[in-house]
Amino acid sequence: MIHRRAVLGGALAAGAATLLPSLPWAADWSATVAAARKEKRAVFYSSGIARVEEPVIARFSKESGIAVEYARPGGGEIVIRKYEQELTGGAATADVCLLSEYALGLYARDRGWAATPDLPNVAKLGKAFAMTDAGVYPTGGLALVIAVNSTMIPAGQGPRTYADLVDPRYKGQILFGAPENAGSTTLLIKALVEQHGWDFVKALRANEVGEMRLQAEAMQAVARGEKPICVLSQGWGYLYRQQNAPIRMIFPADGTVMARYCLFVSSKSPQPAAAAVLANHMLSAEFQTTIADQMGTYGSNTEALPPKGLPFVADLKLYEPDLVELTAKRGEIIETWRKIMS
Repeated sequence: MIHRRAVLGGALAAGAATLLPSLPWAADWSATVAAARKEKRAVFYSSGIARVEEPVIARFSKESGIAVEYARPGGGEIVIRKYEQELTGGAATADVCLLSEYALGLYARDRGWAATPDLPNVAKLGKAFAMTDAGVYPTGGLALVIAVNSTMIPAGQGPRTYADLVDPRYKGQILFGAPENAGSTTLLIKALVEQHGWDFVKALRANEVGEMRLQAEAMQAVARGEKPICVLSQGWGYLYRQQNAPIRMIFPADGTVMARYCLFVSSKSPQPAAAAVLANHMLSAEFQTTIADQMGTYGSNTEALPPKGLPFVADLKLYEPDLVELTAKRGEIIETWRKIMS
C-alpha cells in the first residue's frame, strides 16, 4: 500500500529544496507539494513493464490526489522519439519520462528537455546510482549477467567473467541479444571494447557466439536447453527463475556492467510541481522495492531492497563504460559489431 503520508509528506523533513528558480511558489518542498495538489495531474511515459507499473502508479494517483496519465509507448528510444516528435509538433507531451538507458537521459539533457527540480529522495541514492548529471535522475538498473542453464552447467562450472566468453570450452554455446534491439547489449559491447578492444569481439565471433533477435529470445532458448549460456539483462533471468526455469545468474567478477535506468522531468511541463512529486516518489524505497519484487530490477534508493535471491549492489564489482561516448557513437558501435559478427 502506498500511503498518502509517504507520497506527499514523508519527504518534508528533508528540508528546503528549490524546484526551479523561475517558479517563486517552489521555494521549498512543502510549497512544491502544495502546488502539485493544485495542478492535480501529470502525464508519465515509461519504458518499463506496464502490467507491473500501471497498478503501482494508479495507487500513487489515489493516495496523492495527482491523476497520473500512464503510457508505455515502448522501449527507451521509442519514449524519447515520441516525446521529441510531440514537442516538435507543438502537441502536449509527457511531464515525466522513465528511460531504460541512462545515455538517453543524457540525450534529453543535452537538448534542454530536462528540468532540475531538487528532489528530496536524491539524498538517498546509493553509490552505484549517484546523481552525476543535472536533470538526469537514476532510478535503478539491471546488471548484464551471464545466465546459464543450471541443468546443463552445474554449480561451480561455467564462465565467471566476461573475458571467459572467448574460452574455447564454450565455443558455440553462448547467445547474445542483438544490439539493434537491446540498448543494454550495446552498453555491454561498449564496455568490452573499452576493456579489450575490437579484437575481443573478433574472438567472440571465432568462438561462434550466436545472436537472437531479442534478449528475451536468447533467454528462452537457454531456459529450454537449446543453448547453455546467454549474456543479457538480469531482469530476464529473474523472470525465468520466478517461473522455476533452471537458470543461474553469474555476476561477472571482472566488473559487472550495470544498465542504469533514469527519469527526467520535462522542462516543458505545464504541471512542473506534480511532475516533481511523481518523480520524487519514483526515487523512493517503497516504489522501487515494489518494482524490484516483480521486475527483478535494482533500485537506486539505498533503502530499497534488491530483487529476491540476488546480491546487494554494494557487494558487486561494477564497471561503467563511457556513456557520453556511447551516446555519440552508438550507431558506429552497432555497425562495427554487425560487420564482425555477421
